[in-house]
This record gives sequence, structure tokens and C-alpha cells, in this order.
Amino acid sequence: MRTIIAMTLLLALVLPSMALSPVEQAYTNGVKDGLKLGQLVNNVDQYNLAIQQFNDHLNQTDGTNASLMWLPKIAVNNTIPDTTTTMGSLKPVHKMDATPGTTTVIQY
Repeated sequence: MRTIIAMTLLLALVLPSMALSPVEQAYTNGVKDGLKLGQLVNNVDQYNLAIQQFNDHLNQTDGTNASLMWLPKIAVNNTIPDTTTTMGSLKPVHKMDATPGTTTVIQY
């Protein structure tokens, strides 16, 4: 009987202290929102919708502030052109002035 009373008293003291404070809960929610946006980064349409919802939430909580707003992602065609027929032989760009460079091996 004593152990049941002791266990009940212990749980009554420990369980309320395990609850998150409002600051901790806001931090946890922010991390979850960021992870959700990270998972949607490969799908442009869903990402842009999530960004719009995120920006709306920021406007409601912090007021209108353009520096806090996230920008939508623009769909880009990432296909590589056929260099054998149309553009000739291309070398990778290695210099800051965008001229084709050669690979240099330095031996120590």
C-alpha cells in the first residue's frame, strides 16, 4: 500500500514538470515546420504552397515584415544540352572569369 501511495505521489510531482513550456513548444513546432518544408523541397508545387502557408502564419503572428518572408521556389529545367551535335566540345569551367580551364595536377 505504501508503494502505491509513494508511486502516486511521485507521478503527481513528476508528470507536470515534463510538460513543455510555451517557449519550448514554439521551438518544437518551428523545427517540425522546417522539417516539413525540407521534405517538400523536391516538389516545387507543394513546396510553394507550404511556403505560402508559412508566410501567412508569420504575418498572423509577427505582423507584416518582408524580411521574414520566405520566397517561393521557381521551377527550372535542369536538362543538359547535347554537346556532341549542337554546341561542339565543351570543357568544364574552372576559372573565375568563366573561361574553360584545364586540369592541373600538383605533386608534393
